[in-house]
Amino acid sequence: MNANLKIRSLSLACLFLICVSPFAIAREWVDQTGAYKVEAELVTVRDGKAYLEKPDGQIRKVPLKLLSNKDLAFISSMPRYEAQVKPFLPSTLKPTTSRSPTAKMAIVQVDSPDASGSIRQFRSGSWGYKGLEFSNDGAYLFTLGNDNITVMDINASRQTAYKIGSGSRSTLAFSPDGKRLFAGAREGIVLTWKHDGKGKLEAENEFTIHKGEVKAIAVSPDNQHAMTIHYPNAACLWDVESGEVLAGFDDFHFTSGGDIRFSRHGGQVMITDGRIGAVIDVASQKIIQHMELSRGSGQFAKITADGSSIATGRTYDIHSFHTRSESKPTVMEGNESIWSAEFSPNGKRLISGGRENVKLWNVETGMPVKKFQMGDGGYVHHVAFSPDGIHFAAIGAPIGQLVEVFRLSEAESGR
Repeated sequence: MNANLKIRSLSLACLFLICVSPFAIAREWVDQTGAYKVEAELVTVRDGKAYLEKPDGQIRKVPLKLLSNKDLAFISSMPRYEAQVKPFLPSTLKPTTSRSPTAKMAIVQVDSPDASGSIRQFRSGSWGYKGLEFSNDGAYLFTLGNDNITVMDINASRQTAYKIGSGSRSTLAFSPDGKRLFAGAREGIVLTWKHDGKGKLEAENEFTIHKGEVKAIAVSPDNQHAMTIHYPNAACLWDVESGEVLAGFDDFHFTSGGDIRFSRHGGQVMITDGRIGAVIDVASQKIIQHMELSRGSGQFAKITADGSSIATGRTYDIHSFHTRSESKPTVMEGNESIWSAEFSPNGKRLISGGRENVKLWNVETGMPVKKFQMGDGGYVHHVAFSPDGIHFAAIGAPIGQLVEVFRLSEAESGR
């Protein structure tokens, strides 16, 4: 199954131009003359150009001045692009409503919506928790115990444990449609459950993917394939329904950790082990892009949702590498050992777990935004952001017996 693949280095400027939003919809784009038309999804807008991804995964850069007024109005309806499009949009034309669907997020009840800080605590009476994952609507938290998977209803402050047999498991991931939950184990085993969208799980499958410990899991946008990374150096692409391994890659060093992101159509996968970042073409099962990051893997490695940044832990500091430019990495300077981290969904913030606390960072400036104290002592080895970026969760206490949920104000979250 393993493919001994030669890594090709490409220009950093064209590296990792991917977006993993499972909710994007392809539409027809037309130029000003009406002669040129293409079916594609909008990936991003940058430097006066719209980046459009065709169904075959090819990226087309189209100058905004060449797009039809209807397309310009469509782009300007998205707040993050409005300022860039406005100079090209006729003053008589109003923005249209974006047709891209969004996930319906749960509303978490709090006393003061504008306040920030701890809003919920969930405790284990026995073994500690490992791994954290929010449901796709942000209503539930999922975590792993020694012999169970625990579902935490955030609004109801209620826990439900499902027995799964003893074992060492610490990695969780949801499919993009929210209907299936995955958990990775030390023995290279992946467990799957069906999720009803209301916090209830039904055991489904148990697959042995690789002999090495599962470090991270990601599922393709069409919910058909999964990629797992395994200690010490393997990445495996496999079929979600059958567990059949379709391709294996051994060009990495997952001694500490790593991360995975699928492109929006699932045609490519970005992987990092902290030393390098690489893009795998799913169809050809080859590594097609490569970026050197650092000599060592660090304590962790994380990728933003749009693939524009990769963060790695360096003892006390965090280095955030920019995958689409040749600029130097942004350094977030700390004063204690950092054990975990996660980017916010919009990529503007990063949380990091230290001793008895979680720090919130501004990714662009590298400066700390706020420090959140945990309810118990101990190092924070697991953190997770909610899909809307309003909340985050962390596992604390000496042996991980506390899961604490925090809320961010609008300014803190960068929304």
